[in-house]
Amino acid sequence: MKKFNILILSLIGIIALSNLIYFPGLKVWAFDELALFDKQKITSLTIHNHEENEKVEITDPKEIQKVLNDFSKMELRRIKRESDANNSGTNEVKENVHTYTIDVYANKQDIGTIYLSGTTYMVFYGKSSSDDIPVYKIENNPDLEIHEVFNSAKNK
Repeated sequence: MKKFNILILSLIGIIALSNLIYFPGLKVWAFDELALFDKQKITSLTIHNHEENEKVEITDPKEIQKVLNDFSKMELRRIKRESDANNSGTNEVKENVHTYTIDVYANKQDIGTIYLSGTTYMVFYGKSSSDDIPVYKIENNPDLEIHEVFNSAKNK
């Protein structure tokens, strides 16, 4: 009976401690919760599609909002490196995966770059001096409008 009580108290202690300790790999974040930049201040985006090796600049606020809404749809989990995201979905067929580099500007000042690999993972390269570059696995599979925005801007 004494061992059983110790086991129960240990489990309660572990659960209590797990709520106090931050485990970044276990929490799923919405893009807006990360606050990587102020979405209201974005004035332009430069999108580079790696498959087509083409760049477009987006300055229309409605088109910028479509791209930013894509990020708002994402549920993200922080991981150590990009390969962790790629290894987790090896059984899935990866067709029509578009990779984009998106330079984010506020009043013609570069505030960061987002590398988006389809709906697999996202990396944000900020302009801060931090050596820690956050990599996020996209947990859900959102329908992204960035493809249409890119093609529309490319055809203008």
